[in-house]
Amino acid sequence: MYDRTFGTEWTDLTREGAVERAFALGVAAGVGRERPEELDRVLEAFSSAYDRSLVELAYDEGRTKALEAVAETDDPDAVWDDLVDGSGAPGTPPVPAALPGAIRELTLTKPPQEGPPSALDFPSMLRK
Repeated sequence: MYDRTFGTEWTDLTREGAVERAFALGVAAGVGRERPEELDRVLEAFSSAYDRSLVELAYDEGRTKALEAVAETDDPDAVWDDLVDGSGAPGTPPVPAALPGAIRELTLTKPPQEGPPSALDFPSMLRK
């Protein structure tokens, strides 16, 4: 599954590409087709602890979602197709889903709002 979608002949990875691969590797692990050597390669592509932790979070999220889906169906290919599309992108963004609730609710992870200043989201203490 992973090999035919992503391939293993890569030399450089962007952070986004690594997160997508890690999520897919987690899904593969959740359906019983682990690729620990490929996960190690993805982790080794980054020297920063922050980037590695994002990769690990994406892997854990993919594995968790796959294990939940396997509980409903025993078809690993159906679980793969449901969680990872044909181009290799996750069905849902893995990193925001992998972040703990307190971090996810920070405005740093939200895209900037558009519109006139009166439409922006102000903290409740600044409203009358």
